[in-house]
Amino acid sequence: MADDGTTGSKTNGGAAQPRTFVRPEQTFPELTAGEIARMRRFGEIRKYKNGERLFETGKPGPGMFVVLSGHVAITQRDGLGHVTPVIDQGPGQFLAEIGQLSGRVALVDGHAEGDVETLLIPPDKLRALLVAEADLGERIMRALILRRVSLIQGGVGGPVLIGPASLGDMARLQNFLARNGQPFADVYALRGAATAIDAASLACISGVKST
Repeated sequence: MADDGTTGSKTNGGAAQPRTFVRPEQTFPELTAGEIARMRRFGEIRKYKNGERLFETGKPGPGMFVVLSGHVAITQRDGLGHVTPVIDQGPGQFLAEIGQLSGRVALVDGHAEGDVETLLIPPDKLRALLVAEADLGERIMRALILRRVSLIQGGVGGPVLIGPASLGDMARLQNFLARNGQPFADVYALRGAATAIDAASLACISGVKST
């Protein structure tokens, strides 16, 4: 990605380098105290201890979190035990992507780094916020869309496809997911030959014959 993007922090979960985002000021805007005050009537305060998970990949997201204090680490899991840092979010920033408007499953993990206090806005109240606070809602909606685009481009979240690109079924799956705006990861493309070992191990566990 572009060199002028913002970079997420590295976590203890894995050795991979964090991702870089384009248009960071729009993708991860920082809310002012006044803007957060306008949002409070749409949500409720939630507090988390160090290491507690706010949301988990593959499980329905509870809505949009606005970080009031502390920091939240966002990471990606690829289903094969690899964890990649995505970005850290601090006070004044919010955690969500476009799927949270309808309560879809989370595409990344988020856990507290130290004690964290947040304002949780559930999907129905988030939709109401976007309508009631038009100027603020426009900034939030733009960020949610850009985040989904970044997830798709980076293959963050969603299904993990295991198989060589030469297979017709792989191409059909990739095209289907891309047409529907769903992020996916192709572990053969991402990790090369080393993935063959992971894929073979996963196939043995699942009782699937490798080719």
